[in-house]
Amino acid sequence: MSTPPAAPIWAGNVLGSRTVGTSFAIGALSLLIANSAFAAENAGDILKKMAENYTKAKSYQASITTTQSGKTPQGKAFTVTQTEHILYQSPNLFHKSVKATGSGPAMTSQFTEQLATRQGEIYSDGKSATMYVPAKKMYQKQPVPPNVLIAQLVDLLRLVPGSTRPGLALLPTPATVKGRRAYVIELKPVPPPNMKPEDKKKYDEGLKAFKQYPRFMIDKQNYNLLEYSMVTSTGTALVDLTSQVFGAPLPASAFTFTPPAGAKEFKAPPPGPRPGGAPGGAPGGPTVPGGKLK
Repeated sequence: MSTPPAAPIWAGNVLGSRTVGTSFAIGALSLLIANSAFAAENAGDILKKMAENYTKAKSYQASITTTQSGKTPQGKAFTVTQTEHILYQSPNLFHKSVKATGSGPAMTSQFTEQLATRQGEIYSDGKSATMYVPAKKMYQKQPVPPNVLIAQLVDLLRLVPGSTRPGLALLPTPATVKGRRAYVIELKPVPPPNMKPEDKKKYDEGLKAFKQYPRFMIDKQNYNLLEYSMVTSTGTALVDLTSQVFGAPLPASAFTFTPPAGAKEFKAPPPGPRPGGAPGGAPGGPTVPGGKLK
């Protein structure tokens, strides 16, 4: 066996590997963040309370659905739906599965193959993490860090903004998400200081693509994150996190990987000598946390 299973994009941050963002729409959040006051509570305070729910949870269960729709540069429409199921127990037990489906004229064979690489499972029994890629019928084991955060498993949580950066606003009108009253925190892009006039012009042109700035819907009663949405001239993104359970007991079997029939394990080759005879790691970097998953 000459090549390992390709790392799905959702696996990298758990194991410290280089990764591509889960979606083009959610990735825009990295530039949109902040703090602004409204009424008795402000956006910063709400975000802090929300973050505490996830950082202090001893166990967590969630089903998360991300729906993206838009058009390719060639004008072909597509809709991609990704479903994540997550089980977590502190400090480092977890099981995450990801499935994705697509529809529309843009769904070529190449597009379908790309979706296949976004699907898979990763388990941690507290000693090692096992990543399984169904498209290749292969799995690979790596050491797992002693502490794993829920935010490393829920892609959207890694992009939740800090509480003191410009551009954040608590909208005056709350929303209702599946019967739950929710704060609406909007993230408006704020240009960096001292931009050159020509760069500022391009920046302002880019803002015109937004029909709705990114928004976080946060439960007004328990401060859980319920939903994320964004609308641009080329597409929409919606992330639904309404199925979440905090603190419930989970069986140890939930974190045990059993290889499916026909699945094969990939084992990295032993380290070889570097030029000059010095011992070194496998080409492409180590497979320990902080390195690259080959």
